[in-house]
Amino acid sequence: MKRWKQIVVALLALSVGACTGHGVTAPTAASSPGTTSVVPAPGAAGIKGTMSDTAFRPVVDAVVEILDGPSAGLTTRSDATGQWGFSGVFDDSSRFRATKEGYEPAIEPIGPFCEACNPKRWVHFALKARAVPVNVAGSYAMTITVDQACSNFPEDVRTRTYAATLPSTVDGSPGSSAANAYFRISPTGANFVPGWNQFEGGVSGNYMAFWLETLVEEIGPGNYLMIGMSAGGAVGSEDPATIELQGDGQVTYCAVDPASGVFDDCFGGKTVAYAQCNSKRHSLTLTRR
Repeated sequence: MKRWKQIVVALLALSVGACTGHGVTAPTAASSPGTTSVVPAPGAAGIKGTMSDTAFRPVVDAVVEILDGPSAGLTTRSDATGQWGFSGVFDDSSRFRATKEGYEPAIEPIGPFCEACNPKRWVHFALKARAVPVNVAGSYAMTITVDQACSNFPEDVRTRTYAATLPSTVDGSPGSSAANAYFRISPTGANFVPGWNQFEGGVSGNYMAFWLETLVEEIGPGNYLMIGMSAGGAVGSEDPATIELQGDGQVTYCAVDPASGVFDDCFGGKTVAYAQCNSKRHSLTLTRR
């Protein structure tokens, strides 16, 4: 599973690209609106980036400044999707600073070279809001329900409940005045496929979100449920008894021959049963235990 810091923004969409992390495919358009640019010198390259908060939401109109390197001093702003970009000359010494009122400033180095990406190098920010976050720490029963509109989905796997523990959202970083956090959750109460048994969560102010990319449960021998979605929403109170979030993404049921099949057969056209629901109306409910 990709660590969120590889990262984010992008409308909480789920896809298979790797350039911007979290499955968000790098765009191929020219640099973002409002970009201050210079004429590229021989060997120069454009660069793009993303801007989110600690609950995976785009941060709009944040100022991005190049601190070091050949193009130091240029500035731009993040657009309506949280993306930004520069044309210019960049090298491994290039660093970038992001600022916006209500958030702590952040500094990030240029990202590693990526041959499959367009452009080849990216920078990703996640800004910590100064607002104190809602307290959600505790042990919960986490229930995921597939959208009822997907009538082809097997009823016996449409709803699944797992145990999940949410940590404190207090940020203990030295010098940090923000109290927002990302965290990784390893649910229990089911037989999860190794390597596909964790997901990410984040809180910013009173907003909470999860990024499941991808949680895989082996329901029975050769029977798998793949949950690849985002879920987010406002939390109405401190220490809530119940948190209800709307999910957006793809849930897939796959059955392979239990005698000779393996989980990878779900992707190789060797299934004996297959159903998929791509919807913005899944649900994720946390009930305090």
